[in-house]
Amino acid sequence: MISFFSPKVEYVENKYAKEIQSNLLKSILLITCVISSIIVLLAILNMLPLGKTYTTVLYFYISINAVMYYLMIKNDIYYTFSVNILIFSSLVTFSFMTVDATYDEFRFIWFFLLSFTAFVLGGKWYGVLISFIVYVLIILLYFIAELNLSKYVLFTFLGSFLVFNMFNLYFINKIKIDVNTLQERICEETDKRQTQEQVLLRQYRMTNMGEMIDAIAHQWRQPLAQGNMILFNMLEELDNKTYLEEKIEELTKLNMHMSQTIDDFRFLLNESKNKTIFDIHTAIEEVLTLMKKQLETINIDYTNRVTHKIKGYKNELIQVLVVLLSNAIEVLEIRDIQNKKISFLLEECDDCIMIHIDDNAGGVEPSVQDKLFDPYISTKQTSGGTGLGLYIAQIIIEDNMRGKLSVKDGLHGARFTIEIKREL
Repeated sequence: MISFFSPKVEYVENKYAKEIQSNLLKSILLITCVISSIIVLLAILNMLPLGKTYTTVLYFYISINAVMYYLMIKNDIYYTFSVNILIFSSLVTFSFMTVDATYDEFRFIWFFLLSFTAFVLGGKWYGVLISFIVYVLIILLYFIAELNLSKYVLFTFLGSFLVFNMFNLYFINKIKIDVNTLQERICEETDKRQTQEQVLLRQYRMTNMGEMIDAIAHQWRQPLAQGNMILFNMLEELDNKTYLEEKIEELTKLNMHMSQTIDDFRFLLNESKNKTIFDIHTAIEEVLTLMKKQLETINIDYTNRVTHKIKGYKNELIQVLVVLLSNAIEVLEIRDIQNKKISFLLEECDDCIMIHIDDNAGGVEPSVQDKLFDPYISTKQTSGGTGLGLYIAQIIIEDNMRGKLSVKDGLHGARFTIEIKREL
């Protein structure tokens, strides 16, 4: 509870609301200076019959609020100080106006605006305090000065001012309740979205594991055929010890290659949640090695202009690259492109590293380009894609790595761009 003798301005903590509040105060200070300057100018031109005392007070009022406007332009830390100066200098100025401009039947309207400004800029209890002071001030002025007011007019002002402040209190409370309700709904929707993303992520990982097993099959098919051929030939050379030793060594190398393939994919599927500093070039080389079999018929153009490293989840970036490459490979196959080509371009831009992946498959169809990253939107019509690959890829890049994943038309096809903050 605020003390009536120590007014406390409520300055919101939310940075967006705080910015709006500060801009509103600057606007009010500027408008106050302009209107007061116009009144003074009209008084100088003898177009308004203002007394010397009230005119002098207006000079100070303009000067004080101009200084507050300058301070607020410089730094928002002067917000509370500026609100207090604006409100209490207005109280003093309007008091002199009430006594001096007795011919103005509408002069009490300014007190309504002052009360409303106090509620908006200072909060509920600050507004209540200022309104109480206005009440006391008007009653005192009525008895100690000649205000040219009837008791009926005084009663009308006090009654309407009370009702006006009750409405102020109601709307301030309603706004706070609405904000809290909205915040609760945002939290609920955020929790729902995160839960949905986790479900989709698990579903995607199951699908991704199937694709990884398929990739392992691609990697193993040739070594297994080669091993069978070696064993068949060894049956015909059982008496040739040197030949057998050579073929055993060759089989050992094939087994080591197949074992390494398993280790590579196990590493890729490992859900490590520890951020590390790594070289993007290394991640791309690992992807190209993992997908070597699928890329046999595709020309890979690789340009690296990056010298800095990034901090993030290397395995997850590799998964995203696998998704983008897999999509490009399938589109190239579906559209029966003769000279298939996929290009990698790594470049630095300000504090970011950009990974551009281009293909020459003709680009993304306009009907799906705007919703390409939505869940269950699949471009793999022939292979029964789940439509989760690009959706999860975007979540990984934007949520987990604080980056950006986008697509646009390149020179000969689609260009996917991954933007990640580099390690400074």
